[in-house]
Amino acid sequence: MTSPAWPPGLDPGSAAVFAHNELTTHLPAERLWPVLLRAGDWPRWYANARRVSLPDGCAGLAEGTAFRWTTFGLRVSSTVREFVPARLLAWDGSALGSTGYHRWELHPAPGGGCRVVTQETQRGPAARLAAPLMRRGLLVQHQHWLEGLVRTAQEET
Repeated sequence: MTSPAWPPGLDPGSAAVFAHNELTTHLPAERLWPVLLRAGDWPRWYANARRVSLPDGCAGLAEGTAFRWTTFGLRVSSTVREFVPARLLAWDGSALGSTGYHRWELHPAPGGGCRVVTQETQRGPAARLAAPLMRRGLLVQHQHWLEGLVRTAQEET
């Protein structure tokens, strides 16, 4: 799967902040995908996500889902912009003078399992002012998110 284009101004080359994390697991994408979509459950296994609010009657993320959540201590409004089942999930988000774009990609790995890639870009005054600190925080927290995703999917079997 070739990665789609980033939204204007939020591509890694022009954004103030870019973070890329990845992990390869023996689990297939089909096992990870449902765990990732249940955003309301993220706080159980990813400590940097709190107070996730989905629309009434919405069990998980889907194309166009608008949701609110707290991450890095900020209340963020997000909307799912890319959705390819068991392959690609991405949303935008904005809070306190920063606009971000977060993308998850699940790539089948040779011999089974998959490579999970998560990337985030940020732009805006807050991102420019705190770029090195923000990038370090994203790298650390997104690694925890990846590890929690795999651990939770494993436990659910």
